[in-house]
Amino acid sequence: MIDLWGWDVMFAEIWRSRARSVACCGLLVAVIAGCAAPEPRPLPERPDILFGQGRIWQIDGEGIEPSYVFGTYHISDPRVLDIPAAVESAFVDSEIAAFEYDYGPDAEAFEADVEMVKLPEGTTLRSIVGNDTFGKLQFIMRSRDQRPRNDLKPWIFWDYLGGARAGFYTNDDESIRNQPVLDDWLQTRARDEGKTVVGLETQEEGFTKYDTIPLEIQAMLLRATVELYHSRRSGAPMVQSYLDGDLAMLHAFWHESLSWYEPQAAETLDFRILRNRNRIMVERMLPLMAEGPTFVAVGAGHLSGEEGILRLLEVQGFTVTRLH
Repeated sequence: MIDLWGWDVMFAEIWRSRARSVACCGLLVAVIAGCAAPEPRPLPERPDILFGQGRIWQIDGEGIEPSYVFGTYHISDPRVLDIPAAVESAFVDSEIAAFEYDYGPDAEAFEADVEMVKLPEGTTLRSIVGNDTFGKLQFIMRSRDQRPRNDLKPWIFWDYLGGARAGFYTNDDESIRNQPVLDDWLQTRARDEGKTVVGLETQEEGFTKYDTIPLEIQAMLLRATVELYHSRRSGAPMVQSYLDGDLAMLHAFWHESLSWYEPQAAETLDFRILRNRNRIMVERMLPLMAEGPTFVAVGAGHLSGEEGILRLLEVQGFTVTRLH
């Protein structure tokens, strides 16, 4: 146990939740007393993009076994856990199950600790983000009987305030507390059914993609999030968009939230969270598909668009067929 905010928390659990992208863990939906409730902004326009509709696709082609890519939503809402028949059939027919990360007992262990996220000696959080942002951060955290440590990197507090989920938050999530999210539920099922379970990225990579963001970009992220804190959206129907297979709308939510950052920070997030990871995951899933029928389950936001996983598979010559 370590003293991160001024009270004991397990840092490994904080970053592990970030890696798993457990929806709503970091979203702060309450407005500090005395502040008027913000007016909701209009929802973004639905774009016309590649693979903008669907939840699961079959992948066929030379050198691989018939395999599947399923877009998940990292929450425990019972409606999300009630997977369509096409997903169930693909899961049952597959010998290998691949997820963003493997948290099984045999996975390569990686434990982050507070020393890893300390600022260089002589540098403070206040000096990086400025007095105004640091003061507002103190005020926000004080309302929750917490306080920021002045020696930790800005991304820790950006993530604490919601991170990449800090803009449009969902207003229709019926998740059950302490229940496994969809990805974990599927991963447990795969192990119980004797499938080979693989993580497409390591736990260390999940931590590093944030921790190595340049400090000046981390500061941009935190400043924008602090400024937006009191003008949160009242919510967006993101769960229903997912259930409807509306990947184009999920894509719109993501890019709308990126627009609230400075261009350099937005580009960094889009590259590190989506585009670069999409290419890495495709590179690592193909050998699995060559080995045997593979069920790939990754966040739905990774699938659509010109640089999404499905298009990346298609441009390599594979046939991508929507099943649901």
